[in-house]
Amino acid sequence: LSGGGATSLIVHSGILPYPSKTAGIATRTSMSAAGMMDVPVSIALTPHHILSLSETNNLRFINRVSQKVIQQERVDFADDGSSIGALLMDPRRPDQVWLRHGRNLVHISSSQEDRDVWKFTLQKCLEMKLTTSPRSPRANDSSSQSPHTFTEEEQTQEALFEEAKALCTNAAQKAVVTSIRAEYHLGQGRAELAAKYLAQSPPALAPFPDTAIRLALPQLGIEDPRIGTLAARRSLGSSNRPLIAFLSDKMRAGKLNQDRMTCTMIGAWLTELFLHDRGQEDRLNAIMGRKEAETQKSSPDNRVLFAHFLNSHVQHMDAQTIMTILTSHDVGAHECAHFASKSGDIRTAVNAALAAGKDTGVFEALCILDDAPFELAEPLYYKHASIFLAKAPSAAVDSFLNKYEQGLSPSRLLPSIMHYESSRVEKARLRQAESENETNTGVEESKEVDYNVDGAQFSPDGIELKVSQTAKAASFSDDPNAATKYLEGVIKKGCRVSAVYRYLISLYTRMDDEEPLLSFLTNHLPVSSSASDATRKALLAGERGPDSALRGPLDMSYALRTVLSSGRHYRSAIRLYMAFGMRQQAVELAMKVDPSLARELAQESVELEERKRLWLMIAKHATKDGASRGGKDVVSRVVSVLKDCGPDVLSIEDVLPFLPDFAQIDQIKDEICEALTSYASKIEGYLREMSDRDRACDELRSELTRLKDHRMRVKADAKCALSNKPVLSAGEPFYVFPSGYVVLSSAVKEEVLPFLSDKQRQRVSELEEQLAKSAGESASVKNLLQNELDGLLAAECPLTGSIMVESVDK
Repeated sequence: LSGGGATSLIVHSGILPYPSKTAGIATRTSMSAAGMMDVPVSIALTPHHILSLSETNNLRFINRVSQKVIQQERVDFADDGSSIGALLMDPRRPDQVWLRHGRNLVHISSSQEDRDVWKFTLQKCLEMKLTTSPRSPRANDSSSQSPHTFTEEEQTQEALFEEAKALCTNAAQKAVVTSIRAEYHLGQGRAELAAKYLAQSPPALAPFPDTAIRLALPQLGIEDPRIGTLAARRSLGSSNRPLIAFLSDKMRAGKLNQDRMTCTMIGAWLTELFLHDRGQEDRLNAIMGRKEAETQKSSPDNRVLFAHFLNSHVQHMDAQTIMTILTSHDVGAHECAHFASKSGDIRTAVNAALAAGKDTGVFEALCILDDAPFELAEPLYYKHASIFLAKAPSAAVDSFLNKYEQGLSPSRLLPSIMHYESSRVEKARLRQAESENETNTGVEESKEVDYNVDGAQFSPDGIELKVSQTAKAASFSDDPNAATKYLEGVIKKGCRVSAVYRYLISLYTRMDDEEPLLSFLTNHLPVSSSASDATRKALLAGERGPDSALRGPLDMSYALRTVLSSGRHYRSAIRLYMAFGMRQQAVELAMKVDPSLARELAQESVELEERKRLWLMIAKHATKDGASRGGKDVVSRVVSVLKDCGPDVLSIEDVLPFLPDFAQIDQIKDEICEALTSYASKIEGYLREMSDRDRACDELRSELTRLKDHRMRVKADAKCALSNKPVLSAGEPFYVFPSGYVVLSSAVKEEVLPFLSDKQRQRVSELEEQLAKSAGESASVKNLLQNELDGLLAAECPLTGSIMVESVDK
C-alpha cells in the first residue's frame, strides 16, 4: 500500500504460511468432511501476534516474529453455527481483541503477550543468512585494526539485535542477548566489536579473568579451544585491539563506580598493551619503510589513541605506576612530561620536559608552569629559572611577568637573571676573542639530538628521568633585552624591591645609549629636593643619608656612584644631583658636558643668592674656557652670560674680576652704561623710600604724644560688658577699651585665655604668681609686670577685636 506520497506505509512485508487443514485439535462437534479447508474469515493484530478466526471458529495465535502458530483454540457457541464470527480490535487498547458471533461477544486477551518475543527476535537474528561471508583478517594485517563497516544486511541484523534487547523485560534477558551478540560477532571475525559487548556482559556470563585470557591468548600464540571459528582466531591474533577495547570499557565502568584500584590495575595493563602495539608498529615501519607503511595503514595512529587514553583516564590511575611503565619503554621525554602535567605531578612534568634537551622542551615546561596552580609552580620557577633564561629568555620573561601579580618574587629570580647576564657578557667576550683570532676556522654547527627516556628515579621533588642521547649540543639564546624587560615590567607592576632598582641601574649604565637610563630616572626621581649637610656627607661617604628621598626603592646615592664610576651618561648624573637638591654640583658637571644645560639649571633656581652664585660659576667657567681658546672671545662669552641671567642677578661689576687684563672697555661699554643707569634708578628709589620712612616716623611721634594726654570717662553705673556686673562696686580692676566697652579683669581673662597659645597661657600664670609675690617689690617692678599682663589679656577689645572674629566658628 502507498499513501500517495513518497513514503510507503508498509512496515514489514512477506508471505505468512498458513496450515490448510485442522489437525490434532479436539472438536466438540463432528465434522463430516475430513479434508475441509479451514479458511480464516477474520484477522486481528496485536503488538506481537496475529489472530485468525476460521469458519469453524478455530482461533489461531501466530507470532509475528517467528511466523509460527504458537497456540490454537476452538470457540464453541450455543447456536446452530450458521452465523460466522468476526474479530474486533480496540483502537485504545491494541492488545485487547473481541470475538463477535451473532449476539455473543467474547473477550480475548493475553496477560504476558511479550513473554518470549525477545527469544524469537534473537533466534531470527541468528538465523539470518548473509549474502556476504565474513572476512577473515590475517596477522599483521593493518586493515583488521580499522573500524568495521557494516553492510546493509549487517545493519539490519544489528537492528534486530537492538530490537531483541529492547523487548527484554529484565536485566537477565538483556544480559543473555548481549552475551549471545558478542559470541556471534566473535564468530564472524569482528573481535573488537565482540569485545565491547563482552565488556557489557555480567560476570556470571562473561567473567573478567576468563574473558581477558580468552582475548589475550591468541596474541601469545596459544590455541584456545573456546575460540571455534577460524575468523575469530585470526581476528584475535592480528592485534591487541580487541583486548584493549574490552579493558577500556571495563575501565570506564570502574570510573563510574569510583573504583580506583580497578582503574589502576586495568590502566597499567592498557598502558603496556598500547606501548607493545606501538613498538610493533615502529618495527613494522622500520622494515617496510615509513612511506609504504603510511599508505597501507588505514587505522588511527597508535600514538593518538594512546594519548587520548592517558588524557581521558589520567585522574583515575596511579601516576607513579604509569610513569614507571612509560620509562621502561622507548618513550619520548615530552610524552612523559605531558602525562605528568595532566596527572598534576608538576615537578615530574617539568623535569621530563627539560630532560628532553631541545628548546621545545623549555617552552613545554613553561606552558606546564603557566597552566599549573601557582602554589605548585612557584618553587619550580625559582629552581629552573636559569635554564629557562638560557634557552628561551623571551618566553621565560613573559611567564615571569604573568606570574608576578600572583606572587612570583623578583628578589628570588634576581640571582638567575644576574647569572644569565654575566653568562651573556662572557659569551660575547669569547665570541669577540674568537673573531679576532686568525686561526679560528669557524663555529661548529649544532646537531639535532634524539632523546629517549631510559629509566626513572623517584625523589621528593618528583620523578627524575634518565635520558639517553647520541650527542649533546649546548644551546644559549642571547637576548640583550630580556633582563631589562623583566625588571622594567615588575617595576611598572608596583615592585618596590631596592635590589631590582639597583641592578636595573647597573644594566642601564652598561648600555651605549643613555636614553633608557635618563628616561627611567626622569620617571622615578623627585623633581628636586633640598639636601641637608648630613645628606651630602653621607653621599660623599657612600652611605645612605637621613633624608626621606633616600629611603625609597631607588637608591639615588648608589645610582649616582654607579653612573659616575662608568665615566659616561653625565646627563643622568646631573639629573641625580638635581634630585638631591645639589644644584651647584649639577651645574658644575653640566658646564663640562653641556653649558646650555648648566644655564638652564641656574635659571631654574628660586633663591636669588643661589642663582647669583651659580651664574658667577658659569661666568667664571666661560672666562676660563675662552682663555683656553686663545682669549679672543672671552669678553663676548661673559657678555652672553650677563644677557642670559638678566640684570637682576648679575651686573658688569660682578664679572669684572673674571675679565682678562687686556680686555678693552669698548667691548663692555653698553653693559657699563646699563649698570650705571640701573644704579641711578636704584639710588632714586632708595631716596624716596627714606623720605617715606621719615614721614611715617613723624606721624608715630605725634600719635604717641597725643595718647599721653588721652582720657576716658566711665559712668557711675557702668556695667561689665561680659558679666553684666557693676564695675565700680565689683572690687576688682577693670579695663576701658577705645571701643567704649568696660570689662572686669576676671571676665577678660576668662574670655581671652582660651584664644592664647600654650606659651602665652603659661606666661600669664607666671605673671600672676609674680604679682602675688611682689608685695615687697618696688612700684616700677609691679608696673612692668602688670603692663606685660595687660598686654597679653587686654591688647584688644574682646568684643570688637580678632577674638570676636575667631569665636564665630565656636
